[in-house]
Amino acid sequence: MSGRWKRGWAMARSSFAVLKQYPQLAVFPVISGTILLLVCGVLAASLLPQLGFAHSLTHGIWKPFEGDGGPSLAYFVTIFAVYYLLWAVLVFCNVAMIHCALRCHAGEAPSVAGGLAAAAARLPQILGWTLIVATVGAVLNALEHILDENIGIIGAVIGALIGGVWSIASYFVIPVLASEGLGPFAAMRRSGEIVRGKWGESLAGETRFGLLGFLFFLQAAALFFIGLAIVLSHGAGAFAGLGPLLMAVGVAYALATIVVLQALSAIFQAGVYVYAKTGAMPTALDPALVQDAFRGKS
Repeated sequence: MSGRWKRGWAMARSSFAVLKQYPQLAVFPVISGTILLLVCGVLAASLLPQLGFAHSLTHGIWKPFEGDGGPSLAYFVTIFAVYYLLWAVLVFCNVAMIHCALRCHAGEAPSVAGGLAAAAARLPQILGWTLIVATVGAVLNALEHILDENIGIIGAVIGALIGGVWSIASYFVIPVLASEGLGPFAAMRRSGEIVRGKWGESLAGETRFGLLGFLFFLQAAALFFIGLAIVLSHGAGAFAGLGPLLMAVGVAYALATIVVLQALSAIFQAGVYVYAKTGAMPTALDPALVQDAFRGKS
């Protein structure tokens, strides 16, 4: 655990030097996150009668899809369409962000407009890859649930291993889409070729910021729940405004963590892609971290 924390922190610190120089990279997670929150808000309005008019208005959208015996096929198709569109927004913004990160590693100044234009030029490939990743994601989630239900912890481990193989095999798809413009299936093959060619056949991923993000989220959650405890205890006097303030800071801290870690992850991923494709080491990143982005399974 200590080793994973140190590695994640070193990866973040190395990537942060690039983000500090080009803070506009953080705009792309903000765009995708804002759209996600808006869609979630609409869905919440359709599910909560307490929202009154908003509930009536949005619930009417879903009513035609409800059959006599429960939700109809059209209902589930619509749910998948929403799921697909959210994934499309995420992939689009990630391609734009990786494009800009690649420019950073090439010593060029990126721009938000340039990143969005580059992603728009890859829109057919993005939509095709989105269909694959959304479908695979849904299948993997269903498979993990089935395995967990039927064979318990062993099933959970098997599901996690399958998901890990998929994550490693598809790790370079977004950089390939952004840089090489291949179709979704060709990009998947290219991603696998890059990983195998540089790191070999037997691999375990070491390229995630998951543990680092979890620890930051714990801090954000602590702030939020301390504030909530103060509110529920009816704090008065000098502490009357402290509870809502801590809750707001906790939420802001969590959102900032998401934005920054997504940007740092893209910067590091782009750097590893440059190294794997060209053999050139991005000057802003730690060579040891980039070279050991994947390791042989022990």
